[in-house]
Amino acid sequence: MRQVVHDLLTQPRHVLALRLTLLLLILHGSDSWQLDVPLQLLCGIALVSLPLTTSVVVWLAIAGASILVNAFQWYFIDNHKYLIVYWCIVCALATAAKDTDEVMSTNARLLIGISFLFATGWKLLAGEYWDGSFLHYTFLTDPRVDIAASWLGNLGEDQLAENRRVVGALASQPASGIGASLTTTDRLRISTLVMSYWTLFIEALVAVAYLVRRPSWFHAARDYFLMAFICTTYFLLPVVGYANALALLGFTQCEVDRKRTRLLYLVVFVIVQLTQIPWKNYLSVFLPA
Repeated sequence: MRQVVHDLLTQPRHVLALRLTLLLLILHGSDSWQLDVPLQLLCGIALVSLPLTTSVVVWLAIAGASILVNAFQWYFIDNHKYLIVYWCIVCALATAAKDTDEVMSTNARLLIGISFLFATGWKLLAGEYWDGSFLHYTFLTDPRVDIAASWLGNLGEDQLAENRRVVGALASQPASGIGASLTTTDRLRISTLVMSYWTLFIEALVAVAYLVRRPSWFHAARDYFLMAFICTTYFLLPVVGYANALALLGFTQCEVDRKRTRLLYLVVFVIVQLTQIPWKNYLSVFLPA
């Protein structure tokens, strides 16, 4: 295992970052078969060939295809698909540059900082995080967080299923003016309010740490702020593509001499895959009836 870790971290940082990007594209590159099939084939071939991994022609093809297909689906693709497209453009520009590693690391840091800056600004302006209503509604209606809603709010599966049924019924009659109440608990209201303020705090912290380089100790702690955000967010709200994209960007901008931190990013990249396991099926015995 030590030899595997050594081999991973001693290869040029930008080469490993490009390989991780190819893996990310294979796993989460697209929701459309028109892009998914050719993208997976091209990335799979490039992943096993170093000349293709670092080829500007390959990355121009990947970036061009991603832009073209996602441009026609801009109105329903997930947010992280935009981030992945931006990163593909960076990879294409970097492989055409003399200092590929510097171009990738600088742009990775800026993409993280700017993304979190806009994310924090949107949440502050929208107001749904000030009163906790966004996460409260999400935990009441999103089946992906049933386990967390059960534990945090002491809600049973039948109650959560009824909430989704009510929302589905209202969605089928959007102009009817009919209202309904969802089943919740005070414990869940408090929990989601605390989580909302934590989200505002950690996202603002990440934005500042990646965009402002002084004081040096604060800038040096940016990697741990980002990993704290990934672990506290995506293990509850399992958007694996977004978690992997952020871990990849974090790894790419992390200084070469910080081997333990770079290794932690790789660990995070791997363990977030565990959120795709249907834990609800295995832990149902512990959930409220």
